[in-house]
Amino acid sequence: MPHFFLICHGCGAEADISDSVACAACGEPMSILVHTRPPDSVFHARPDSMWTYAEALPIAPDCIVSLGEGATPLVDAPRMAARIGAERLWFKNEMANPTGSFKDRQISVGIAHARALGMDTVAVVSSGNVACAAAAYAARAGMRAIVFAHGHAAAGKLAQAAAYGGHVIRVDTPSAQAVFDLCIEACRVFGWYHLSTAGMYEPFNVEGAKTIAYELYRQTNGDLPEWIVAPVGGGGLLGGVWRGFLDLQRWGLLERIPRLAGAQASGCAPLKKAIEGGTPFLETLRDPWPNPKTVAGGIADDILFDGHTVLPALRTTGGMALAVDDDAILAGQCELAETEGLLCEPTSAVVVAALGPLLAAHPRARMACILTGSGMKDLAALADRLPPFPVIPPSLDALRNIV
Repeated sequence: MPHFFLICHGCGAEADISDSVACAACGEPMSILVHTRPPDSVFHARPDSMWTYAEALPIAPDCIVSLGEGATPLVDAPRMAARIGAERLWFKNEMANPTGSFKDRQISVGIAHARALGMDTVAVVSSGNVACAAAAYAARAGMRAIVFAHGHAAAGKLAQAAAYGGHVIRVDTPSAQAVFDLCIEACRVFGWYHLSTAGMYEPFNVEGAKTIAYELYRQTNGDLPEWIVAPVGGGGLLGGVWRGFLDLQRWGLLERIPRLAGAQASGCAPLKKAIEGGTPFLETLRDPWPNPKTVAGGIADDILFDGHTVLPALRTTGGMALAVDDDAILAGQCELAETEGLLCEPTSAVVVAALGPLLAAHPRARMACILTGSGMKDLAALADRLPPFPVIPPSLDALRNIV
């Protein structure tokens, strides 16, 4: 059984696991730090799943709930690298997870913790990917999943969640925070487990993201790129990747942690606002982003639910917060698909759009981008943006006129 405790990245305080995740010294949410570690040998062989690194996750072996998540490809992208002027460019393809997004890693750990607590019902707030993962893993675990969908939820993703048996409920508000408040109160009243991937409420639910860092280390043979670029909504992904790199450094496997870049939509950019303003995490909670509006609905969070990890992740690595507009995001989605054959959702395409601004500040950089979710999850929205397909008779002359 892994041994773990809580650590505060705000002031460095440590505490035993308890009902409260707030640091008694400074008030910031605390994260999990696992004392046990995988053997060195697992970092030199291809993992079967993210549970190859089970010793670094706070879950007993008999509680694991898995669909084979993790062990996703790191795809070299030489054509796009040449087009944008990067020395080298990779994409960590989290679209290859069982339900099509990196959220499978987080939900696998979170629902395993719910199983350890003896829970039979989980509830999440989601714009789509968490809903799909929660419903699928609840089905795997024999639990019930309640999904609270806020105003930016994609219809295709909600249909996927419902297909897994999730009970989907739309909440009429653009504010992710308002939906979280409802979900938390419902969990208190009805005795459900709050499975939302927001570490400020439940640190177990974001632990799975650490394993992306472990896999990047193995896939690059320890020669990590200068930059890791990831989409940021609440911040749990990039904060988790940073904590994974901290683990590798603590274990003596890594000397240099890559610089981390968080990419957001300009219509909802609380991370960029906090970094530019030098704002402490707890202060950011009192100033949510007004009226989030973007095609990248998966990152339209009005507050940084994991700001206690994503803010120090950028600040301690000399990182950057970038914001790009919707036109650039949609263009990036098409460019990546046409150039490298990777069809991601707009939430993922924000990293493609951010590469130009990053390279303008750091020319010829070596970069790895995390593609968080598949464009296959909402094809109806993609089809609406494509030109009509030509219709011809079965004639070579007719074909010659259009090719």
